[in-house]
Amino acid sequence: MKEPRLGINLSTEARNAWLLLLPSLLLYGLYVLAPIAFSIYLSFTAWDGMSGLPMPLCVTAGSSCFANYQELWQDEVFWLSLRNNLIWLIGFGLSPFVGLAFAFFFHVKGRLGAVYKALLFAPMVFSLVVVGMIWSWFFQPEFGLLEFALKRLGLIAVDGRLELMTSFGWQSTAALIAAAAWPHAAYCMILYLAGLSNLQKNVLEAARLDGANSWQMFRYILVPMLKPATIIVLIVTLIGALRAFDIVAIMTGGGPANVTNTLALYMYQQTFVAFRYGYGASIAVILFLISLGLILSYLSQVLKSEANDGA
Repeated sequence: MKEPRLGINLSTEARNAWLLLLPSLLLYGLYVLAPIAFSIYLSFTAWDGMSGLPMPLCVTAGSSCFANYQELWQDEVFWLSLRNNLIWLIGFGLSPFVGLAFAFFFHVKGRLGAVYKALLFAPMVFSLVVVGMIWSWFFQPEFGLLEFALKRLGLIAVDGRLELMTSFGWQSTAALIAAAAWPHAAYCMILYLAGLSNLQKNVLEAARLDGANSWQMFRYILVPMLKPATIIVLIVTLIGALRAFDIVAIMTGGGPANVTNTLALYMYQQTFVAFRYGYGASIAVILFLISLGLILSYLSQVLKSEANDGA
C-alpha cells in the first residue's frame, strides 16, 4: 500500500493559506506599507501639499535630495524635540512598574478587588484629550487642585504660584509625562493582571513548599512567568513614549518656546501648520527609524535570552 504524497497536500495547504491571507496582506500593504513608502519619498521633496505632484528636490530645485535632512541637522527645535522624546522614554518607562505594582496589589478576589481594579482602569477609558484637559485643570496656577493642596500643606507660600505648565525647565515635561502615565499605568495593570491569571499554580505551590520567601517568589518565579506580558507592555510603552502627541498638544502645544515639543508634534506643526510636507515627512522618517531600531534591538535581546534559556 502506497503512502500518500505529503508534498502535494502541503503545497495545497500552503496555497490555500496564502489565498486566505491575501486580503489582509493587500489591506496591510495599502494602509501601512504604502503610506510609509510615500512618506519616505515625500522627505526628499519640498511639497506644500497643494502645488501639483511632489517631485524630488534634486529634480525641481536643483539642490540636494537630502536638503530636508541637512536642515534637520541644523534645526534646534528638532534636537530639542528629540531630547524631549528621550526624556519621555525614561519617564514614561516607569509606568509599567507602577502597573505591575498595582497588578500585584489588586490581584485579589471578591467585589472589593473588582471595584479597585475598575477605578484604576477608568483613566484608560477616557480619551487622551479628556485626560489632558483634566490634568491641565489639576496643574492650573491659582485655581488648580495641586496648588491648593500644596498651599494647605504649607509646602508653598500662600501667595506663591505653581507654574508647572509654563516652566522653561524640566518641570513642564515631567508634568506632561505624569499626565500621560496615568492612563498608561492602568493599561499595564490590565495586561499584568491577565498574565497573573494565567500563572501555573502548581509551580507556585512547589516554590512555597520548597521554602521560597516573597522576594524569591517574585524574582525567580513570578517575573520569568510574566515575561510574555512584559514584552507586550514594554513595546507598547516604547511606542507610546516615541509618539507622544495628544497630551502635549492639549496641555502645552509644545510651549513655552518649544521646551515641551516632541518629534510627533513638531512633525504635525511643520506639515499641517507650516505646510512643509516634505520637511514634516523627514521628521516622520527619523522618528520611524528610531522606533524601528529600538523595537528591533529589544526584540533581538528577547530572542537571544529565550534561546539561551532554551539551551
